[in-house]
Amino acid sequence: MYIKSIQLRNFRNYENASIELSPHINLITGENAQGKTNLLESMVYLSLTRSHRIVDDKKLIKDDAPFANIHCVFVDDQETDIDAVIHPQGKTLMLHKQPLKKSSEFIGLLNVVLFSPDDLHIFSDQPKERRRVMNQEITKVSSRYLSSLNKYQSYLKDRNSLLKNEKIDMNYLDILDEQMAKEEAIIIQERRKFVTCMQDFITDIYQQISDTNISLTVSYKTFVEDSEDLQADIIKCHKESRTKDIEYRSTKTGIHLDDLVFKMDDKNLIYFASQGQKRMAMLSFKLSLLKYIEKMIHKQPVLLLDDVLSELDYHRQKKLLEMVQRDFQCVITSTEIPAFLKNEDMKEFQIVNGKIFPFEGGKQ
Repeated sequence: MYIKSIQLRNFRNYENASIELSPHINLITGENAQGKTNLLESMVYLSLTRSHRIVDDKKLIKDDAPFANIHCVFVDDQETDIDAVIHPQGKTLMLHKQPLKKSSEFIGLLNVVLFSPDDLHIFSDQPKERRRVMNQEITKVSSRYLSSLNKYQSYLKDRNSLLKNEKIDMNYLDILDEQMAKEEAIIIQERRKFVTCMQDFITDIYQQISDTNISLTVSYKTFVEDSEDLQADIIKCHKESRTKDIEYRSTKTGIHLDDLVFKMDDKNLIYFASQGQKRMAMLSFKLSLLKYIEKMIHKQPVLLLDDVLSELDYHRQKKLLEMVQRDFQCVITSTEIPAFLKNEDMKEFQIVNGKIFPFEGGKQ
C-alpha cells in the first residue's frame, strides 16, 4: 500500500495544495510552523477519521472557510480514491466519490503508522492513553473490534447511569452485565492477539535499533484470566464487583481500565528507562505496528516520521532506513535534509507557509 497523491483544501493552514508522492522515500523539509505536521495529520485523519492532535474537527478547517477537504488516491491491489470532507456539522467520508454511511466502512482503508515526538508521552501518561493507542491500531484492522468497542462503551454509559439511581433495578443490571461481557470477551481476545503479535517483533527490533541485549517487552494487563468460557468469567467478575460499584456509583471492573505494560529487562520502562531508551522503545513499538498490520491484513501500511530523525544519531538513522525502505512507503518531515538520506534515491519537497514545492536539488 502506498499513497499516490494528497490534495488539501482549506485544511489547517492549507488553502489549496497537492502533492504526488513516491512509493518509496519522501522527504518533506521546511521551517517550523509551515505545515509539515499538518500534512501528515491529514494522512492520519484519513486512516482513523480523526486527528491525532485535537478532538474538535472544526479546528481543522482553515479560518473563515466553510469546510475542509482531504482527497487521497492510494494504491493497493488497485487505485482507491477517498475523501474526508470536514464541515461545522460533522464530516462526510467518501469512497470513489460515494458517501459512506458509517465511519467503520472507512477506517483502515488507508493504513498509516505515525511516529512523532509527542508519542513518548504515552509512557508517562495515564493508562487511558495507552488504551487509546491500542484501540486505534486494532480498529484499523478489525471492524469487529470497533463494533464491540462502540457497543461496550454504550453499555458502560448505561450501567454507570443506572448505578447513580437511588433504587437500582438489579434485573436490568444483570442484562447490562451480560451485554457488556459478550463484547468484552471479543475485545480482550483481540487485545491479547495484538499484544502477542507485537511481542513477536518488539524485542528483536529494539535490540537491532539500540545495539544492546536489553529485552524490551510489552504485555496486556486486564481484570480476568484467559479461560475456555471467558464470557462467563467476565460476568462473574462484574457480579463480584457490584458492592463496590454501587458504593462508588460507577463501574470499577472492566476493559475500560486495561493497560499496556512496557518493560526493559523486567523493569517497568516508565520508572527505569532513560529518555533515549524510551525513544528507542517507542520507535521499536511503531516498527512492530508495521509488522502487526502487515500480518493481520496482508498489506503494508505507510510509515510517517514527523521530525524525529534529529533525535537519532547517524548510525541509528541508517538502521531505521534499512529496516523499512524495502517494504514500506515512508513520508519523513524534517527542518533539513538528514545526513543519512543525502545519497538516497528519494522524492523531496519543501513546504513554505502552506504551499508545497518539489525540491529542485532532490532526485525526482
